[in-house]
Amino acid sequence: MGYNTTRHEIGVYTRLFPMIFFWVIIFVTLFAQRKKYGDTLTFKQGFQTGLIMTLVYCAGFTVMIILYQNLVNPEYYQTLKDFTMKTLEERKATQAMMDAEMKELQMSQSGSASSYLLLFVFSSIWGIGISAIASALLRKK
Repeated sequence: MGYNTTRHEIGVYTRLFPMIFFWVIIFVTLFAQRKKYGDTLTFKQGFQTGLIMTLVYCAGFTVMIILYQNLVNPEYYQTLKDFTMKTLEERKATQAMMDAEMKELQMSQSGSASSYLLLFVFSSIWGIGISAIASALLRKK
């Protein structure tokens, strides 16, 4: 949570790394589970494992973000907002584009209860989708 949240010019590119790493872990875990079951894995077994992993990971990740934004780096939202505005101004974005971007930023990163709920929900949706894909690809009877 260092460069991602204090150096936003790097965070633009690295912000998704924790989630991508988790998606890879879903595949690795399901592959290991398949080996554990004697080289067999049903879609249901894989999906249940992926679903549990997703819910636990997303809940933990959301709690970590809550603690980080409220205790470790309470300036995070403001610095991200300033960085985003500066970037939009450099790109010579229209006022409508700026307003839309700021509204999205407030909705997703402001530190409000709804922003944390959105983080959990959208992270879970992606994790569930990846779990379904991994389960379908790794199933073996």
